[in-house]
Amino acid sequence: MKKRFLLPLAVIVIMIIGCLCACSGKGGEKTKVSMYELKNAMANATDKFEEMTYASSEDPDKEEIFENISAMDYSKVDSFFIFYATNGTGNADEIAVIQVKKTDDLAEARKELEAHVSKRIALYSTYDKTQLKKLNSAKIETQGNCVALIIGDDASKIADAFHGFFDAE
Repeated sequence: MKKRFLLPLAVIVIMIIGCLCACSGKGGEKTKVSMYELKNAMANATDKFEEMTYASSEDPDKEEIFENISAMDYSKVDSFFIFYATNGTGNADEIAVIQVKKTDDLAEARKELEAHVSKRIALYSTYDKTQLKKLNSAKIETQGNCVALIIGDDASKIADAFHGFFDAE
């Protein structure tokens, strides 16, 4: 009688373990995000970025571009994009999003974007103090395996679009 129940019990236990393993992804693994769609969602939250320069991990010189916003080891980055002032003066507005390969690297990416803001504050302090209010109000938001830097008059709208993009998925 015991043997008759052992086999079905063993099968049930194996099935439960299999389900738990399948449902619980490994900590730190990435979730793929369409950076193109995320870029559009964030940029469409305001008309400010129509006249700005866009660069991303799709560019041939992606690692050099990335070095302008972060000293993070590029091998940890899945993808990124950035909008920035074309002429570099009179407009401190910027959107930068870094998608890391492992969520364990989100804190480092966030610190790198905080350091980027500090450098920009120091720079604008020397020649255009009118932009300091925006820079001091910079938002750094995290969602999924992405961290976003948002600087601009419409930073709250853009941050809402960032989070809304993930809520819609």
